[in-house]
Amino acid sequence: MSVANVSWESDLSKIFASSVNQQSLEEAAELIVDVTRDDLEYHNVFINVINQGIRAVNNGDKRVISCINKSGYKVNSLKQALDLLLDFKEIYLREFDQSK
Repeated sequence: MSVANVSWESDLSKIFASSVNQQSLEEAAELIVDVTRDDLEYHNVFINVINQGIRAVNNGDKRVISCINKSGYKVNSLKQALDLLLDFKEIYLREFDQSK
């Protein structure tokens, strides 16, 4: 993920394509925490990208569906995309807190 000039669409696609593939959200969160636990800047970028995706869904931006569908997860609506992003964020933050 890019740190400067974060492109939420590109970075959200990368998160889902590389981390949230065929495994559960819990397993994907663990993989990401393995990196972010020792890199607070990367943690902040990750949270920012997820939050930007959530804002985009709330603004009716259907590009989020395409970003998520680059993974093993498939969503067909903005509601499904929002639910998935909120679940992923919650699981990630729980895993991140437990890693400290």
